[in-house]
Amino acid sequence: MTSEGRPAEILVVQDDVADELFLREVLDSYRVVNPLHAVRDVPTACAYLDGSPPYTVGSVPDLILLDLNLPGRDGRAFLAKVRTDPATAGIPVVLLTDSPVTEQILRGHNLPVQGYVRKPVDFDALTEIVRSQRTLGFQVRRRR
Repeated sequence: MTSEGRPAEILVVQDDVADELFLREVLDSYRVVNPLHAVRDVPTACAYLDGSPPYTVGSVPDLILLDLNLPGRDGRAFLAKVRTDPATAGIPVVLLTDSPVTEQILRGHNLPVQGYVRKPVDFDALTEIVRSQRTLGFQVRRRR
């Protein structure tokens, strides 16, 4: 949930379909029902934010999960766009990393992100980062 009481929307920028499906399964196993939209590359992610084709309306997510190793333009280009646009500059970004070594290298670059989560996504680590953002939270469906 956001501080406005609506479900926090999540944008996943990830080229690996298997990693995306695993993320969806993990969220589903924890009964998380936040809207999640996935794109495969930087141009599509930019179009999602701007409302450029194939999207008709721009959408500003509440959380971005970003893999930097994307085909074509690197995820750093998308991160730079997010951070320089006033409409998106405040969106929390969590980087998806392949290994502890990759995470350590990325941390050394002091990228403007809220955290790092290793793939396949560790839900506890992601939850800790989301909880640290005072305006975010996961929406969970109740057991019946």
